[in-house]
Amino acid sequence: MSATQQSFLTTEYASPRVDRSPLASIDDALRNIFPTQAEETQLQKARRTLGNSAIALTDEELEVHLTEVQHLIDYWLDTFEQQLFDGMTLQQILREG
Repeated sequence: MSATQQSFLTTEYASPRVDRSPLASIDDALRNIFPTQAEETQLQKARRTLGNSAIALTDEELEVHLTEVQHLIDYWLDTFEQQLFDGMTLQQILREG
């Protein structure tokens, strides 16, 4: 490799210098902490999906119900996979591979 090519590679592909203002990183942090209207939280999505049945539930109660349902789904899927794959889940099979 010629000196010109090597110089080109080190100049062009060196880690880029990012000139960001401190306000840009503050904006990013705030966006991560406080979702915008377009970003729907899990609770908001659950309330929208459940409709009137979720009105009487507090956020904490809804979180408990969502967690319980998620555990049930995980259990059902694991049981189904074990029936299909001779007592193993898909995750166990992939780890072995």
